[in-house]
Amino acid sequence: MNKKIISQAYQTIEKLWQRAVSAPSDIALFISNLDVIEQKVLYPRYQRFIREYQPLLNFPTTDEQKIVQELEKYGVAISSLEDLAIPDSDRFFLAAETISKELKSDAQNPLYMGRHTLNINSEQIMRYPELFLWGADAKLLRIIENYLKLPVAYDGLSYYYSLPDGRETGPRKWHRDKEDWQMIKVGVYINDVNEDGGPFECVNPDVNEFLCKTLNAKSVRRFKTAFHQEIQEMLPEHMQGNWHKTYTGKAGTVIFVDTARYYHRGKPPTKFDRSAIFFGYCSRKPRHPFFCGRSPLSDEELRYMASILPEDIRDCVTWRDRLTGLAKWIPKNRLRV
Repeated sequence: MNKKIISQAYQTIEKLWQRAVSAPSDIALFISNLDVIEQKVLYPRYQRFIREYQPLLNFPTTDEQKIVQELEKYGVAISSLEDLAIPDSDRFFLAAETISKELKSDAQNPLYMGRHTLNINSEQIMRYPELFLWGADAKLLRIIENYLKLPVAYDGLSYYYSLPDGRETGPRKWHRDKEDWQMIKVGVYINDVNEDGGPFECVNPDVNEFLCKTLNAKSVRRFKTAFHQEIQEMLPEHMQGNWHKTYTGKAGTVIFVDTARYYHRGKPPTKFDRSAIFFGYCSRKPRHPFFCGRSPLSDEELRYMASILPEDIRDCVTWRDRLTGLAKWIPKNRLRV
C-alpha cells in the first residue's frame, strides 16, 4: 500500500479518536461560555480568587517585575536563556538540541508524512527530565504568579518541530488559547529563527481588543481561529499597516506571552525548519480545566517529576489532583488548534 495513503489513514483515525474523546469538554466549553454562566458565576468567582490571594503573592525581583510589567502592557515580553540565568540552562538546551535531531529524523518516517509539525512524546521527556524541570524553576513561577495574581499551575511542555511547508493550519492560524482567563506560555527557540523560519507572532494590544470583539460577534463560538488574510481584510484601514509583531531571534531567545488574552500564531515556515519549546502555565483553578493538562506525560509520570522538585514547588505540577466536581471528571480535550 502507498506510504502516503497509510499516513493519511493513520492521521484520519487519530483525528476521529481525538474528536470522540473531546466531545464532553467541547459541550462543557459551550455551556461555560454562555453569558449568564460566564458573567454571573465564573468571572465573579475568578475575581474573588484574585482578591483573596493578594496577601500571599511572592515578591519578584526588579528584573522579574520588568517582565511582568511588559506582559501587562503588551501581552508579550522578550528575554533570553543568558539573561534569565536559570540554573542548568546549558543542560536543558543540550537536551533540547538532541530532541530536535530526533524529531528531524522522525519527520522522514512514512507514518508522519504530510504533517506540518512533530511533537515530543513522554518517553523523550522522561529520558531528558531537565526539559520539564527547567519550566518549573522558581524564577519563572514567580514571574508568572505576579502576572496571573494567582497560584501557578505548571501545565507541562510542548516541543514543536515545524517543517517549512508554508501551510497555514493548526497553531499557524491566528488564535487564542482556551485554558484560563489569563495564562502564560514561555517559548524558547532552539535554533535561530528568521522571517522564513516560522517566528512567533502576536497582535498589538489595540488590534487584539478589536479582534476579540469582532470575531466573537461573527461566531457563536468563542476562541474562533482565523487565517492571516481574513484578519487583514477585516481590520479598519488605520490598523492594517502595523497590526502585529514578528519575533525573530537567535537560539536561546525566550518569549513570555499571554496566549489566552492575545491572538497569536506561529508564522508558517517557508524555508527553514523551526525547533521551539513552549511551556504552559495557568492558575490552579482555571476557567476551562478540561483544556489543561494535555502534556504527553501520564499522571504517574507527572507525580514522579514533582517528586524530584523542591517541596514548595510540587503543587504546581500536581495541581490537577486537587480539582473537584465536574472539573475533575470531564475528560481532557485532545484536539489542538
